[in-house]
Amino acid sequence: MILRYIKTNQAHHFITIPLVVLILWFRAYLKPEIFPFFIGEDQMLLYRPFAALSSYSALAGNLLTIALVLILALIILRLNSAYSFIRIRTFLPTNIFVLIVSASISLHNLHPVYFAAAFLLLAVNRIFGAYALKAVNSNAFDAGFLIGIGSLFYFNLIFYFPIVWIGFILIRKNPNWRNFLLPIVGLSIPWLYAFSYYFFTDSLPVLGQTIRQNFLTPNHFLQGNINFQIYLGLLVLLSLLGSFFLISQLDEKKISSRKYFQMFFVIFVISIVLLLLVPSVSQEILIIIALPLTFLISNYLIFMRSKFWANFFVYLLIAMVIYMQVA
Repeated sequence: MILRYIKTNQAHHFITIPLVVLILWFRAYLKPEIFPFFIGEDQMLLYRPFAALSSYSALAGNLLTIALVLILALIILRLNSAYSFIRIRTFLPTNIFVLIVSASISLHNLHPVYFAAAFLLLAVNRIFGAYALKAVNSNAFDAGFLIGIGSLFYFNLIFYFPIVWIGFILIRKNPNWRNFLLPIVGLSIPWLYAFSYYFFTDSLPVLGQTIRQNFLTPNHFLQGNINFQIYLGLLVLLSLLGSFFLISQLDEKKISSRKYFQMFFVIFVISIVLLLLVPSVSQEILIIIALPLTFLISNYLIFMRSKFWANFFVYLLIAMVIYMQVA
């Protein structure tokens, strides 16, 4: 029932998606708070002005977060329209994304990962855009450059840089050395400007300390957080079901679609590895995990033969999100 509505009422979703965000995020504007950052987490160079805004007005920061979620939803919609991961016109990916990121109340507050997720999606767009082009030097440079900018908001985004190389290996039949060198140049330029800023303001030790804090600060959010562990387990289950289902579809998918989904799976795997191995990574990684899962889960739900189970999983996800709002 719910999947049929999403397929057949396309125009309505330009209005309903913002309404869903406003309903699920009501605490963010009724009781605005600031995200409980560890020391240094909100001090990456490009995020500092937004940290100041949030400190001045938690409501303004939370409203900006809602705007960023809607922007991410629009980018997801544009990616699906441009590259046709899912062969039918549907707003299900945007709905799934909004549901996934709405679960954690703490993440209704402004966090640098939202900016990083936007730049990661833009980088993915540049990688995918190289599939049908002969000259892709600008795509390679731009992808690295976008990752570099995003990492100056949220440092751990820098660990996603390998997806640029992996992406060009997957997308291009015969990638050349420029496809691997230019992303490094692109990544380096934002950091060169950041280094110059800290150098000329005699604050290089601050940069080093901030990087250490954003990498080494232990975060024990998952320990004892049963609700989040169950929710994460549900997402992993849906992603595995979606991945196995996708494998069964490979013969039906276009070659380009196969490569695009492989890229999304790589992003998902990197996210889980970071959550397990990088001390500072915690609940905020859910925002990035939501990006590949949006497409994997949507493809699974739309093309399942049993609509009963498809609707069941959607209702289960909705129920879990609502439960986490009130628990």
